[in-house]
Amino acid sequence: MANGRPQPEVDCVAAPYMAWSLVRHGSYDLREYSELRRYLGTTIFERADGSWDSRYSPGSAVAALPFVAPIAVFRERPFRANVMLHLGKLVAAVFVAGAAVLFFLICRRLLPEAAWPATILFAFGTCLYSVASQALWMHGPAVFWLCGALYLLTRSNERSTASDLAIGFALGMAGLTRPSTVFFAVATLGALAIERGGRAVIAVVIGAFPPAIALLHDNWAHFGYPILGGYGIEDWSGSSPYWLGIFGLLLAPSRGVLVYSPALILAFFGAWRVLSAKAEMTRRTRELLIAWIAASVATLLLFARWHEWRGGWCFGPRYLCETMPVACLLFGVAYASLRRPWQRGAAVGLVALSVAVHFLGVFGHSGYAAWQMRHSLPDGRDLFSFQDTQIEAHARAFLEKVSGGKTWNR
Repeated sequence: MANGRPQPEVDCVAAPYMAWSLVRHGSYDLREYSELRRYLGTTIFERADGSWDSRYSPGSAVAALPFVAPIAVFRERPFRANVMLHLGKLVAAVFVAGAAVLFFLICRRLLPEAAWPATILFAFGTCLYSVASQALWMHGPAVFWLCGALYLLTRSNERSTASDLAIGFALGMAGLTRPSTVFFAVATLGALAIERGGRAVIAVVIGAFPPAIALLHDNWAHFGYPILGGYGIEDWSGSSPYWLGIFGLLLAPSRGVLVYSPALILAFFGAWRVLSAKAEMTRRTRELLIAWIAASVATLLLFARWHEWRGGWCFGPRYLCETMPVACLLFGVAYASLRRPWQRGAAVGLVALSVAVHFLGVFGHSGYAAWQMRHSLPDGRDLFSFQDTQIEAHARAFLEKVSGGKTWNR
């Protein structure tokens, strides 16, 4: 919250208003809020009955309810637009912080030697800091629910039907917030089926049933697409080549995850140790991590083929936010296997570099819009340029801010 700036992205505007409408009117209808009219046809659509609906899943609005309800109960109209953006940012920041706490507890259980560096990387060295905590995208609450499920899944001797129901509910809430997290739900069901058989799978499915039904009903009622929901009405004719999206999300100078979070290079070494059974962990944990690695790869492949793999106006590869719990755990696996001080020192240096990059994303935002306008090719090929990169532009903006307006152009 310290930069004092809500990120005014169109994707993040509707959720606090949806929560407000749910409290005041018992629905997600946004037509009462005329200030949202300018978003009609983009992120908000008008139905035949005159109601206005957000094209996105309602999980972020549900996440905002505890913050909005104590105010909306006593106040008919929402605050002015900028205040609502700040309110959405507060919701996002709290959920990302909660996810970081859960992630730390998971690391303390599985990888105590790596708990602090892995958690610092997770919380401050990824897009969870520079994107998910800066506005009420779907990513922050979705990652919180995924971390909740992972926390319950990694408890060694505390499995019960109640725990399985809670795992299912957390995965269902992740899906209600960000439908693409279904990959992690399917991966979890597969791992549980191998480990414990059908009873655990049934309990998880029952736990996920309420949020899953809520999502399917919302999609069907508002868009006529029970699975795709608002995404079913997008134009998919302009998808980029697969190779462009994959290499872009991994390596592009102005979008690649290994550029923005260089410490995650070690995650590949961690994945190799898990897949080859060299990592020091129980068989159950290893099978679970393998399943979530597969879900992360599926997420990468999905968004590499997305019609706008670049993720719109954002800092770094926001589409990979939901893969960060497993990616940072794999970093932790690699870190725990390093024995020499210089090796761990190098790993900590990569974490520090990752944190520095995303610090610039948060505090070097004054040139944000101008850079985005200069790099707006639909297929994202301009994000592969080594000239005028996004990180460089944010660094210049930050230096100008701290030097009192001195220009730091080339």
